[in-house]
Amino acid sequence: MVLYKSYINLINSTLMVRHRYTEGKENIPAKGEKYFIACNHQNAANDAINIAFAYPVDYLQHFVVRANVFSLNGAITSFLSWLGLMPAFRMGWEGGESLEENYRLFDRLAVRINQGRNVLVFPESGHTQGHYLDPFSTGLVRMAFHAAKYNDWKEDIKILPTAHHYSEYHDAQYDFLWMVGKPISLQPYYAEYQEHPYRVMREVTRRMRNAIQSMMLDEGKDHYAEKDFLRRSALNPATMKNLTLPERLAHDKVYVEQIKPLMDKEDLVEQIDELMEREAKLGIQDTMMAAPPSWAGTLAWGALCLLLLPLWVVSLWPHIICYWAPLALLKEDKMFTNSYRLILSIVILYPLFALITLLVMGLAWGLWWQSIVWILLWIPLGKFAWWYSQRAHNVIRSLRFLTHPSEVKAIAQLRERIRGIIDVASRLKKVV
Repeated sequence: MVLYKSYINLINSTLMVRHRYTEGKENIPAKGEKYFIACNHQNAANDAINIAFAYPVDYLQHFVVRANVFSLNGAITSFLSWLGLMPAFRMGWEGGESLEENYRLFDRLAVRINQGRNVLVFPESGHTQGHYLDPFSTGLVRMAFHAAKYNDWKEDIKILPTAHHYSEYHDAQYDFLWMVGKPISLQPYYAEYQEHPYRVMREVTRRMRNAIQSMMLDEGKDHYAEKDFLRRSALNPATMKNLTLPERLAHDKVYVEQIKPLMDKEDLVEQIDELMEREAKLGIQDTMMAAPPSWAGTLAWGALCLLLLPLWVVSLWPHIICYWAPLALLKEDKMFTNSYRLILSIVILYPLFALITLLVMGLAWGLWWQSIVWILLWIPLGKFAWWYSQRAHNVIRSLRFLTHPSEVKAIAQLRERIRGIIDVASRLKKVV
């Protein structure tokens, strides 16, 4: 088990994660204390995996996930259980008759918690589609009080509110930040809970949600696409600075709070939509408007890409499938992209393609040591494959920028109108 977790961490920390940050680690209760971990949920299976490896070694042992993840087939169910995942059933998904299973789950969780084995739960009951927080169910708080009751109210059960943040949702080589808040002790609520359980559960859930919301970037669902575009655009001063992810998060939280009230302006929203559409149609990034590419730089990068093309072709095995197959498999929920990339690579593709490589190069061609060396080079080659594809795409975007001056000029004029509205509103806010 330890060896396999090390294998998962190796693939995740090299191919998927570029930098991992943790803030508030001093708030983690001592090993052996009894507590649940609560966190926002934005990126499917990657959330649990990244949080697990942000924790001290062998600290985090169990995850509560939605039950339909276990319905794929028996082999996957056994594999997920072996990894420490436990299914929670939901009225809206599995039906009322399945909720009986949750009573057994609560007992299992109570045993583990009282043994000092902490459990990670996502109170939103499902992952979101962006930087916002969905309503919380009271399920986690109900589990926690059940664990306290299971031990006859003799032990203090805590809830540890945490939040995470990604630099990118759908790209490999992203940065990940996990933030840990102050634990919420349930012991002061024990007496009141036994008299008014629903009122207490709502109060603790509210405290937990407020703590998580205060740490994360919560853009809200209304006009989410427009707000997130502005946040990532060069219209946000933080975008053009060389900031770490924690620094960028601090700046972005302030910026988002400034632009949220502006979404009431219908003309501004329409102009942002037009800007998004124009830049997408031209195939450029907004940051190019603030730092325009030059012909010399574009041609130099293009020449380097041509020079490295043979190495890139070599690096495509097996990464062309690992990186890009999920994009073809996922038609609706794009938040599963990196989860598919990681899980498919770890569980199926890397072992399968390693076997194929050994059979073809080693058994059929007699190139045993060459095949082993190539397999050992897959991780650095995988990072190179992603880097090269990003550089090549950037050359193409730069060429489109340089060869469409009239459209770029129209985009620049539209951006200036939007900038004027945002800057005036920001100055007025400071005056008030």
